[in-house]
Amino acid sequence: MANEPTDGVVVDATTLEQFTANVLRGAGLVGNAADTVADTLVDANLRGVDTHGVVRLEPYADRLESDGIAGDPDVSVSGSHAGAAVVDADDGPGQVATLRATDEAINRAADAGAAFVGVRNSNHYGTASYYTNHAADRGCIGICMTHSGPNVAPFGGADPFFGTNPLSISIPCEDGFHVTLDMATSVVAKGAVILAEEEGEEIPPEWVLDESGEPTTDPEEFHALRPVGGPKGYGLAFVIDALCGALLDTAVGEDVATLYDDESTPQGIGHMVAAVDVEAFAERDGYERRIGSLVDQLSSARPAEGFDEVLLPGEPEARTREERLAEGIPLGSGVVDTLRSLGGRYEVPLEL
Repeated sequence: MANEPTDGVVVDATTLEQFTANVLRGAGLVGNAADTVADTLVDANLRGVDTHGVVRLEPYADRLESDGIAGDPDVSVSGSHAGAAVVDADDGPGQVATLRATDEAINRAADAGAAFVGVRNSNHYGTASYYTNHAADRGCIGICMTHSGPNVAPFGGADPFFGTNPLSISIPCEDGFHVTLDMATSVVAKGAVILAEEEGEEIPPEWVLDESGEPTTDPEEFHALRPVGGPKGYGLAFVIDALCGALLDTAVGEDVATLYDDESTPQGIGHMVAAVDVEAFAERDGYERRIGSLVDQLSSARPAEGFDEVLLPGEPEARTREERLAEGIPLGSGVVDTLRSLGGRYEVPLEL
């Protein structure tokens, strides 16, 4: 289960989503785009991924006001290949363009068996698993990745070079939740450091390096995140940057803009989404039977000392989601203060 704030409040998911959408509209995001972005942020909170939840609302609002995110983008799709296309986000929210790309990949996979759709001229898109679960809901194996601005030191390096460059893969399951790998190629996402700083908490020494290249527990001394698994995370980050940057003709490496760079300039980043139609490879009933067998075997595996059970990828988030849908989303006092400030800015009351 997710670590929960030790102080603050608990907010109903629907209330929080409505508040978030109204703040985004106040900042200049028009139409259904505000609802889409709000849904992705609150979905992250529901699943316990609080680093990518409403803690991101303030930088989104600031960028919308400063034209760093287009409030009324003209999202378009191009590409004549059956299994490939490119979505132009027109400098709008990454969530809007990537959801469009996911649907495009699903539709093309129905004909081609599998499809890759790239997104360019985009901005921060939230959690990768939001899009892969969307694909899994529609009977496809979903794959999604993005590059981001330099926050992570390469293996053997002391300064930031790659982004956290997350990767998600969702395997559709008929019973319960979709098995979902959703990982940053760094030890943690930068949002975890931001959240710790917001709440005045220390961080584990294995998370980040300070200016001297040494581990630190003080989030205010953050200089670079560390790659997960050393050279393995570093290698994955390179591959993701190659697919989302070089292949899509966007910035690469140190030139990729972060969410917290110049608020008046769109990030111009790239994302890659893929959908694999299960029925292009296997009869659906047989696939579901084999996946069910794999799930049952893992769920009944003998736990190691210190563990009560063996959980599947995505299971902790699925359990947290059920709990928070029933009981509400816990928000720390620092996040609540920020939300109240945003509500005051756009005359949107936060009902607690």
